Amino acid sequence: MKAYVLAGGLGTRLYPYSLILPKPLLTLGSKTVIEHILDWITGYKFDEITIAISGRKWAYDLVLKDTYNGIRLKIKSSDKPLGTAGQLKWVAGKEGDTFFVSYSDSIIKADLKGAIKKHKENKAIATVLTAKLKEKLRYGVIDDEKGFLKRWSEKPEVSYRVAAGAFVFEPDFLKYILGEKYGMNNAVMNAINAGERVLVYDVESFIDVGNTNSYKKAAYEFAESFGEIP
Repeated sequence: MKAYVLAGGLGTRLYPYSLILPKPLLTLGSKTVIEHILDWITGYKFDEITIAISGRKWAYDLVLKDTYNGIRLKIKSSDKPLGTAGQLKWVAGKEGDTFFVSYSDSIIKADLKGAIKKHKENKAIATVLTAKLKEKLRYGVIDDEKGFLKRWSEKPEVSYRVAAGAFVFEPDFLKYILGEKYGMNNAVMNAINAGERVLVYDVESFIDVGNTNSYKKAAYEFAESFGEIP
């Protein structure tokens, strides 16, 4: 079974940090983001991991070698950004078996073996790893009925589930990617609308590093883990 890491975005939400180094090569603690992701992925003994990028391969060659934690590693670069699903089809278009996919801007803790097992037991075409989040709204929320106020909830806490940035796919999923530049959400909805089985699997924890605010927050959290420096 193979794994793919999609790292072909331009990283514009992380400017100016990503102007020189690609987003996955920014550091969190003593490691780069891509190394944190690979530490998790290599806990499951995949046959091979391919990192799909779109330029600046020289930077990845400085950090990564031909293997990582004993698993064969490949880096493939497209000529241009293709969107998440578009890049997946470009790099895995000839895949013939169940495969795993991770984005490159989130650090996940989850039972990968359990996710793959559930995917296969349920004969799903896709399994989306998800995170349950809670957030306190900044404002009071008003509910009305025919113009009359019925309920006023002051800054309520809402719960919701988000895509954590990792997936288990069957090769047939690739046919639902309908363009060269295509988003993963559109491909997943195409599969659902066609009657395919798409599962969700909740992760234990999820750290987003996709924009400047979330990256700075994660960087401080990782720095604090080192404790006080005399």
